[in-house]
Amino acid sequence: MSPVAAARRREATSVAPAPPARAPRTHAPVARARRARAEPARVPRVPRATRSRSGTGRAATVVVIATVLALVTAVVFHVVLAQHQMELDRINASIVREQRRYEQDQLTVSALAAPQRVIADAERLGLVVSPVPAQYLWVPGAPMPSASDGGTATTFADWTKVKSRLGDQQP
Repeated sequence: MSPVAAARRREATSVAPAPPARAPRTHAPVARARRARAEPARVPRVPRATRSRSGTGRAATVVVIATVLALVTAVVFHVVLAQHQMELDRINASIVREQRRYEQDQLTVSALAAPQRVIADAERLGLVVSPVPAQYLWVPGAPMPSASDGGTATTFADWTKVKSRLGDQQP
């Protein structure tokens, strides 16, 4: 074996050198003052596994997480609310449009159903007004109208007599 390899082997297997011997103690306050000037005081390190978090730190962490979650929830709620409001606005615009169309259709129907227009269209087609007024038909066994003032007569009072003659065709 070479001398270099032997030296390395001795270093690897040798025991660590002994720490230097302490100097004899002198007067304690003087030694303490000398050490204080020489190096700053050290706080003993506690291993991480044995250190515990303070309750304040955990509470602060929980408060921060809760605040972030509350803000995110508020933003999501606001977005959903805005989307629904836009949909309501679109539906309201559609309702207004359909109401206008309905009103326009009602105006058209009322103009088409006006008596003057119906008479004018009938005359244009060649129809004429009858010179004789309308006459009632006499039906044997049917009740006569009781209105003598020219108004319409009602048959509700005699409905039971009429219904028996109608048969099963009426509900």
